[in-house]
Amino acid sequence: MNEMDEIREKIRETDEQIFELIGRRLRLAREIGDVKRVLRAPLRDYTVEAQVIDRAERLCQRMGIERQTGRAIAKELIRASIFVQSSAIPPLDGNRKRILIAGGLGKMGKWYSHFFNVQGHEVVINDVRKEDSPFRVESDLRSAASQADVVILTTPISSTAPLLSVVAEAAPDALIMDGCSLKTPLIPELRRLASSGRKVTSIHPMFGPDTVMLADQNLIVCDCGNASAVQEAIDLFRDTSVSIVRMDIERHDELMSYVLGATHALNIIMFRTLIRGGIPAEELLRCASTSFRKQMRTTVDVARENPLLYYEIQHLNRYRDRMFKYIHESLTELQSAAISEDSNKFLELMKSGSEYFGGVSVE
Repeated sequence: MNEMDEIREKIRETDEQIFELIGRRLRLAREIGDVKRVLRAPLRDYTVEAQVIDRAERLCQRMGIERQTGRAIAKELIRASIFVQSSAIPPLDGNRKRILIAGGLGKMGKWYSHFFNVQGHEVVINDVRKEDSPFRVESDLRSAASQADVVILTTPISSTAPLLSVVAEAAPDALIMDGCSLKTPLIPELRRLASSGRKVTSIHPMFGPDTVMLADQNLIVCDCGNASAVQEAIDLFRDTSVSIVRMDIERHDELMSYVLGATHALNIIMFRTLIRGGIPAEELLRCASTSFRKQMRTTVDVARENPLLYYEIQHLNRYRDRMFKYIHESLTELQSAAISEDSNKFLELMKSGSEYFGGVSVE
């Protein structure tokens, strides 16, 4: 026990040294924030953030520590640095592009506004909602679009297509893009505008409005027929650690029928199953396994999401019937294998999953 106590004391001393170094790092981060304030430089430098994460991974690898550990630590240090710097740096006026966010008072609209503001762009908001904003709010979409270099539509899927034509007419030279989760209802208008020479593209951030770090996040940029518009959209995010996935817009919704549609559907099935079971969530969580707790984190997030948005994601995807057919067939197949006296049926199901994922990492 004396030997164990001695080791624990050394661990305590090491922890103190680690936190002293973290404190020193944050003091240096605040000094950088002071310099940024004087220079009117952007708060976030996504290129530097990516370099910090890469450096941490390489250091860990050299020391025999998992790279993922270094990545996680670096991301938390960056978060803390952003916090201490943000208290010292006022919003930038910006001197690059004037970016109009239509629907800018919604959750993702606010994310775009903050992102482009700290990048040094001038942000203007258009929204039917009435609430305070740190950015200039324009009530007339046509007027605001006519003065913009970039217009981003963060509006409901069902109302975005007609807005595209309004913006294109008002801002013939602007880069125009939507951020909708589904593209099928927009494709005819986006294709028409692209064929007429308008700089239109379509993006889909595969992360939510609470995202602070872009490391490990994906951004889809869809080609609607105007290559220069795609490139301009990519350039707006190039100096970040986000992973950019470029694809033809026709491919988008087929992928989303699984990435979004099936994921949402299976989690809705999960909480509806629990509701039918009648056991309170608190009681289930008190005896949760590792898998159940992981599942519940996602299921709870889905249950608390915007129901109208999730309805549109299910209802408007032209691949939805095929996706539901596969879910139904898979559930029937699982039920049959589970009740069968022949275990090989169930083993084959599990084997098929292992073979499908192979060496794929989902970290």
